[in-house]
Amino acid sequence: MGLTLAQVLNTVAHEIRTPLAVSQGYLKLYLDGRLTTPDDQQRALEKTRDALGLIATLCVDMNRVGTLSESPDPPLTGHIAAAQLIGSLHAAKELEGAAWQGDTAPTASVASTSAHDLIRAVAIVARAAFDEARESPRAFRVDAGDGRTLALLAGAEESVPSLQSGPGDAKARPVDLTRGGKGLTLIWASFVLQQHRVQTWNHEDHRASVGFRFPLVQV
Repeated sequence: MGLTLAQVLNTVAHEIRTPLAVSQGYLKLYLDGRLTTPDDQQRALEKTRDALGLIATLCVDMNRVGTLSESPDPPLTGHIAAAQLIGSLHAAKELEGAAWQGDTAPTASVASTSAHDLIRAVAIVARAAFDEARESPRAFRVDAGDGRTLALLAGAEESVPSLQSGPGDAKARPVDLTRGGKGLTLIWASFVLQQHRVQTWNHEDHRASVGFRFPLVQV
């Protein structure tokens, strides 16, 4: 998934806007003298502190994204067995409650610079699709593909079959990086997936869907 500067800046603005508005709102109430009791003043200061803390966290996330964006295509010198990748995703807390289908993985491996980051990135992006699914049954399907790639399809159970035709399908769309209120986290995950040459897509008729296609290597 390619990322433009406009996408990154728009997402950063979207992420910062809410905590900034919260802190400004409470400070205005305080300065206008509308918080008349010590309890109200204490609560307002705590809410402001929490909102500013969130902005500080977002600044850290921006630094992480900036570091990744400086070297988007490092050599993939490591690898993780496809079966190990799927097993780790099974155990990922972000994917709790998903029904796994067809979890017989190829014997080949997925090229990687950091298996930990790769697993976390897949889990974060899939979780965003699961959040869109809300109360619908959530499915994660393993598709061995053509022997050169490994496909993982995730989202609401009824949306998963629509991903089967892959990222080249006419209805395949880039992942929405503003979904779930986790824009910067999703941007970090998208850079990690981009570094690992993982193709990622949604289906335009099923917002609660996401597909991953990994290049496989023989080791």
